[in-house]
Amino acid sequence: MTLDQQILAHARAVAPAESCGLVIEAPEGLRYYPAQNIGGPDQFEIDPKDWITAELAGEIVAVVHSHPDGPAALSAGDRLGQRNTGLPYWLAVGDEVRRFKPVPPLLGRQFDHGTTDCLSLILDAYHLSGLDLGEYERDDDWWNTEQDLYLQHLPEAGFEQVGPAAPPQLGDIILVCLGGTKACHGAVYLGDGYILHHPINRLSLRNLYGGTWLRQTHSIWRHKQWQQCDFTAICADLAANSGWM
Repeated sequence: MTLDQQILAHARAVAPAESCGLVIEAPEGLRYYPAQNIGGPDQFEIDPKDWITAELAGEIVAVVHSHPDGPAALSAGDRLGQRNTGLPYWLAVGDEVRRFKPVPPLLGRQFDHGTTDCLSLILDAYHLSGLDLGEYERDDDWWNTEQDLYLQHLPEAGFEQVGPAAPPQLGDIILVCLGGTKACHGAVYLGDGYILHHPINRLSLRNLYGGTWLRQTHSIWRHKQWQQCDFTAICADLAANSGWM
């Protein structure tokens, strides 16, 4: 069986409890190591003895668990665990294994253009929600050049413009003009009048969608598969970050 087939078979065997295990890099290649779940109902905690045994067999490269009844995204507890380990989390849900990179918390990020900026925040939020939008190189100070980062790449990534005439919906990307007419800043709409974004030289934060952000809105974009995304993953990440309210 393939690695994914082994993970899914283990998940089915222990359902309705959550399965858990580790992926290790051994001399013969990647291996799945099933572990004992010592957590309570609807959660997982890998038995420390299994973790030690797996470490002795090879390098641990991913933590695996299942959500027998969904959701198809990491919970707040999962995100906390992922931050503690710094490892990818693989999630067995339904008939697939979803892979989640250990992206930084969405709130409170330091601004670093090209690494943790407004575009990075959007890409990571969508990754946690189940959609990988790709990676995009951008020049420093691109907004003062001929490069039009958002308008060039959003259609390529599967987005279509729906506003500003129409009000935003959960998960929409809101583009904003700052100091000009170019859409140089992006935010994710969280619902209930709030956006998640990362202004230049500030920490990423949650803001009311009003004032400057509303007045200087350039356009609103929605992914063609947005209904298939699990945007509760964004809320879970925010909940895992103390003081997000």
